[in-house]
Amino acid sequence: MAVDDYSTRVVVLVVVTSLALALFGGVGAVLGGSCVRVSATRVLIGGWISMAVTYGLLKPLDSFTDRKMGKDD
Repeated sequence: MAVDDYSTRVVVLVVVTSLALALFGGVGAVLGGSCVRVSATRVLIGGWISMAVTYGLLKPLDSFTDRKMGKDD
């Protein structure tokens, strides 16, 4: 909501989410007693894959949602 441009909003969302994924992967590694770099990387890459799949599956519904909400391009 703080960013008006759609493309910028997506980039900001990906960057903030990536930082959070790496942070929580590292915290989980510390708590679990494993290698922080490997765990943070694994969680980060898994999160990227998850975001890409979700974006790819939901992107075709944008035009349907825009029509239903009365938005025309």
